[in-house]
Amino acid sequence: MRKFILCILPILVVFAACSGPVKDAKYDLPARPLHGKDAKKLLTGASKHIGEPYQYGGVSSKGWDCSGFVHGMFKRYLGVNLPRETGGLYSASVCVRAKNSRPGDLVFFRIESGKPSHVGIYAGNNRFIHSSTSGGVMVSRLSEDYYRQRLIGYRRIRHGFLANSR
Repeated sequence: MRKFILCILPILVVFAACSGPVKDAKYDLPARPLHGKDAKKLLTGASKHIGEPYQYGGVSSKGWDCSGFVHGMFKRYLGVNLPRETGGLYSASVCVRAKNSRPGDLVFFRIESGKPSHVGIYAGNNRFIHSSTSGGVMVSRLSEDYYRQRLIGYRRIRHGFLANSR
């Protein structure tokens, strides 16, 4: 009898965990888009850096890498302290459907591996601003073949990061 209970208990736990309303957790949004004025402030500020060079590990106008650029722009223009690396930015954000994306959301790409390895700030109208190894800080289109083929998706910074930084 004890073996039977030990065998059936895990099955009951799984059924109990799966009961209740079905939700698409991948798109559960515990985060709101940036307020219009904050998104504008972020993107206007980021645009001032267009043309600055790429530098691996860079976090200043002398040279930016992609995650350093995102980290630096949120810190400098919104006072928001985000993780410094692409993986940390990915973890600090939640998935957003493309149709629900807003300026100030992040866009992630798989460039070199199966995991997120490039990030930029969504600017609206299918454009994003980022620091590219090939051209430094620039605005690119998500519809460009290179980025379209590597796009992981849109993500929004979790509310806790925004609230705790201000």
